[in-house]
Amino acid sequence: MDTERRAFIKKTCGLCASIVGISVLASALEGCASLIYVKPELVKGVLKVPLGSFVENSKLVIVRNAVLDYDIALVKSGDNTFRSFELKCTHQDNALVATSTGFFCNLHGSSFRIDGTVNVAPATANLKEYKTMVNGELVEIIL
Repeated sequence: MDTERRAFIKKTCGLCASIVGISVLASALEGCASLIYVKPELVKGVLKVPLGSFVENSKLVIVRNAVLDYDIALVKSGDNTFRSFELKCTHQDNALVATSTGFFCNLHGSSFRIDGTVNVAPATANLKEYKTMVNGELVEIIL
């Protein structure tokens, strides 16, 4: 594991531990260290993610691009359809921490389910969703 990733995990997991109880923390962070990150180019408002990014039984890929202010969660459903969500808290525009089971805001404790819906307030609005479609061997996220 590279040092940058290790530092990120240590920082975000530590923040979560300081905010939520240990029993909640265990389920919230179960996939924290095993998330897949991709960095596709943004071309004409479209991010193209290879279907091969979803390895084994993974249902979540984090899409990162230097032009974007926030990462995007690309979620695969059992029927091979995809949805994508901006990882920005709808409460106060804070970046969300992604886990394999949902998304957590370390600023005020809001959390969102893997389908982008609010799980815990103070956020009341669901995550922003982008149009997502499969085109051959690529999943396209239209911004």
